[in-house]
Amino acid sequence: MIIEIEVNGRKIKTQKGDLILDTLNANGIHVPTLCNLEGFKPSGACRICVVEVEGRDDLVPSCSFAVEEWMKIQTHSARVIRARKTILELLLSNHTDGCLYCDRGRWCKLQDLASELNVTERKYGGQPVRKKIDNTSQSIIRDPSKCILCSRCVKVCEEMQVVAALDFLNRGSRTEVGTVLNKGLNYTSCISCGQCIQVCPTGALKEKSHLDQVGSLLQMKDKIAVALIDPALYVTLGEFYGFKPSREFSAILINALRRIGFQKVYGTGWGTEYQAGNLASLLLEKGADDSTGPLLLSECPSVVRYISQSRPNLLPSMVPLKPARQVMTDMIRKMISKQTGKPVSDIAVVYLTACTSSKSETSAAIKMKDPTFSIDFSLTTREIFRLIRLYGIHVESLNPDSQEDTLGAGAKSGHLIALAGGYVEILTRIIQARNPKTVVTGEKLGKIRGMKEVKETVCEVDGKRLVMASVSSIAQFESYLKELKQKRRKVDFIEVMACQHGCINGGGQPCRGSDRNLRNRLKGVLDWDDKFAGIQTRERLEMPVDIVCGEEDSKATFSPRLIIK
Repeated sequence: MIIEIEVNGRKIKTQKGDLILDTLNANGIHVPTLCNLEGFKPSGACRICVVEVEGRDDLVPSCSFAVEEWMKIQTHSARVIRARKTILELLLSNHTDGCLYCDRGRWCKLQDLASELNVTERKYGGQPVRKKIDNTSQSIIRDPSKCILCSRCVKVCEEMQVVAALDFLNRGSRTEVGTVLNKGLNYTSCISCGQCIQVCPTGALKEKSHLDQVGSLLQMKDKIAVALIDPALYVTLGEFYGFKPSREFSAILINALRRIGFQKVYGTGWGTEYQAGNLASLLLEKGADDSTGPLLLSECPSVVRYISQSRPNLLPSMVPLKPARQVMTDMIRKMISKQTGKPVSDIAVVYLTACTSSKSETSAAIKMKDPTFSIDFSLTTREIFRLIRLYGIHVESLNPDSQEDTLGAGAKSGHLIALAGGYVEILTRIIQARNPKTVVTGEKLGKIRGMKEVKETVCEVDGKRLVMASVSSIAQFESYLKELKQKRRKVDFIEVMACQHGCINGGGQPCRGSDRNLRNRLKGVLDWDDKFAGIQTRERLEMPVDIVCGEEDSKATFSPRLIIK
């Protein structure tokens, strides 16, 4: 039912039952907020979004109050502005003052709000809280002293990722966001996806930085520094500089990396297609009556971590193949070693990625198991931006005159892995290349593109029907498995991404903006695909000269992980 309300003296139409904040945003009326998170249930925790409603004595939190036909609303009356300023001043009264050293710096929502509300001094003499920093995780650092109890990280962890590694502890003035039994993040159900970092308005959560280690590496003359780039980084790093996703910016980025000191720069596209080819063989070998359940993609380290600790019963269904970044790391080391005569131990691989969880792969335990497959350091998109600034490089003035080094030949579609559904599309292309009579209609292929969190497509190969699905976010994955079980549906392969919409929204990307950012990133990948690949993928990729990758080299094994020790 469409109703009419009055906002700031202007009549606007809206749907009865919509939240006030949603109505205001839809009509271009800005109301500041800290705790509100699009797509999640409102909590009304911060009270920054209060508005004045005629006829009510108290101010109303617009994020959790529905519109009514009789309403006359003031969003910026003197009373409202005074209330917002007081709330913010109370928040800042015991907030740490380390803004000069804070990882968030100019991207801090709290700083933006202080500027917007003209809060220029500490009005209330609270004592800044100093709490122990939690750095037990290989991927994420948690600084409770910077937490403002907005509940955003708790919402994402519970509702989107269903791991509930973070929650509210204690009561009253002692309330804080913490972990189960007050243990470090590494001893919880945390899957290191970094979505909590994406939504945190302050610097209470951040990735564990490898910038200092990479800086030291680049100064070592006896080491060969290699950059291995995740395709999701190509379409997002440019946002810091005002560039749209394009092949041109990719070449500019490679130029910048060479100036910083990386001797070799590779993309992961070849490794993705190589492993996708092996996976296509596995899928085609599965019988139509196979009862082992769908194969689950093991490319996303957060998904692997979730299944190994929370759903170990699904471990036999994991695709028994190493992710592309590990296969590429091994082959790059072997290839450069043959070319230069240096031992593989002198070839350091730095993974530039949108993923915070990949940092856990640099741990000593993994390196001791399989040293040539393990990356040395991992830098997120945000860290790459800082690294380029650290070396005084003005990206805007660089020419796109450098191209990445190639490993093998024939890779065309590997960049699609940046999107949820991209791996499924790569698989369909490879299957089509091997079996020209494969039937995948344009409509069905189109179903695995776009912003939906659950997508399916069907390939008919030599009378065999392959059902493949793409699911993003752990909550959607669990819901999809439940649906398959209830309806007794058969699916052969599920691509699972922990982050909504895939790596373009990874935990290491520029902190969460609007859906427009994600749509631009998605469009950037697909435009790149239209120009660079089309729909042609080779049946087999050519191996680099004199490099042998045996079947066993690309295989992976998975084991359960105990959470609390």
